[in-house]
Amino acid sequence: MSTSSVPRTPAREVAAPASPPAQAEARLSAAIRDLSTTPAVPSASVRAVPAAEWLMETVGVLLHAPRGADALRALVLHLASGLQCDRVALGLRRQTRSDLEVLAVSDLPRLSDAAELVRDLHAAMQEAAASACTLTHPARRHGPMQAGLAHVQLSRAMGACAVCTVPLGGDGLVLGALTLQRDLGAPFRTEEILRLEQAATYLTPLLRLYLTRSTGRGSTSLVAWPAWLEPLRRHVWPVALGVALVIGLLPVHREVVAPTRVQGLHERQLVAPRDGFISVVYARPGAQIQSGQSLIDFDGEQASNELRTAEAALAQSESAVNEALARHDQAQIVVQMAKVDEARARADLARRDLERGRVLSPLTGVVVSGDLSRSVGAPVKRGEVMMTVAPVDGFRLVLWVDERDVAGVQIGTIGALRVAARPGQALPMTVTHITPVARVREGRNGFEVEGALVSNAATLRPGFEGVTRLDTGRHPLAVDLFGRLFDWLRMGWWTLLG
Repeated sequence: MSTSSVPRTPAREVAAPASPPAQAEARLSAAIRDLSTTPAVPSASVRAVPAAEWLMETVGVLLHAPRGADALRALVLHLASGLQCDRVALGLRRQTRSDLEVLAVSDLPRLSDAAELVRDLHAAMQEAAASACTLTHPARRHGPMQAGLAHVQLSRAMGACAVCTVPLGGDGLVLGALTLQRDLGAPFRTEEILRLEQAATYLTPLLRLYLTRSTGRGSTSLVAWPAWLEPLRRHVWPVALGVALVIGLLPVHREVVAPTRVQGLHERQLVAPRDGFISVVYARPGAQIQSGQSLIDFDGEQASNELRTAEAALAQSESAVNEALARHDQAQIVVQMAKVDEARARADLARRDLERGRVLSPLTGVVVSGDLSRSVGAPVKRGEVMMTVAPVDGFRLVLWVDERDVAGVQIGTIGALRVAARPGQALPMTVTHITPVARVREGRNGFEVEGALVSNAATLRPGFEGVTRLDTGRHPLAVDLFGRLFDWLRMGWWTLLG
């Protein structure tokens, strides 16, 4: 099958950067003024309308599309009606070096309804844009070029139809392409192709302006702004910048977020009074205790044996003293009296060890740590910490503040604490002390800050954990949002360049 094409001016089809919108509008005005001088081209298949009048109607359809309507679809519908085509499709480049994109098809309100057809149309447009001239199928006998496989495939997809693709070019740029289809019995004539190329020459500046405006403002119509807003367009960006600057300088309260642990105001550690074995445990962490309450009992068998041994030695020494007195042996009396004192001291020590076999609570409060319920029968050494107890009438808050935020925290800084056990209750607090020693937590360096509750809370318990937000004063909103970023940039600059 032989095909041909009607050549267009090659110099106008080489890719080059697009013109600015102002130059496009100027060329458009000049082109419209020249329409009145365009001669008519006779055609049997096109309605008997002079070329200038038909061109004016085509340009007017694109210019005067109703606001909110798709101007490109109105254009392809007008071309389909005026040229008696079954389908007219328009494809454009949204940017200079981007691929062609099918934007409007006369008989498809939604392009997604026929994805395969749109794909074939796109291939035909790409073929014509690559060749930089008009391609037709079936071709005229005297055409210098043959249409490629894309046009043949498009014709077969429609059941053998005539196809014509006209590139839209101007100022050395192939901006897009128009693809027309109609019955194979009425192929596209030379005069029709000339009229289409003439229309493409005048439509190209309009379509370039359409793309510039729609890309710049995200609208889909040629005239998206009301007429009374057009004078304000140039002031949009300065006004937006000014509003952003004003908002960024608005003073807001800056808060420092710090993980917090609740501790007792005074904590007492209970240690093993002697070596021995744990016999009974009366309290576990979290239990409420009273002053003098038994907490731990030690196995008293060893202490009882020692006491019995000491008492037996004491009785034996006293008997020896009595025998020495009966014999009036002064030397033995002195020796046995010393043994009696030694035995009595051992008995007193064994008795005290037996009495210390029970650990009592030194205060009224709660057991904070030391779960020995699973250590019954285990040996302990004298001085080993067994339990920690704390009162419930006062608490100390220990906050961990990141080193980047600690400069804004001062003694007297107020804040609010929420613990995980009571997330709906905010407890007011104040900073009382800042520890000058850094501590590492989760790979970050920070400082421990101590705080106190403004009022006692009966729902708190030592060991609770939560989060405190400290109010460090009023700062501009931009500093609150981007302060960390600026500090990181300054440190990076100092590290790299000094």
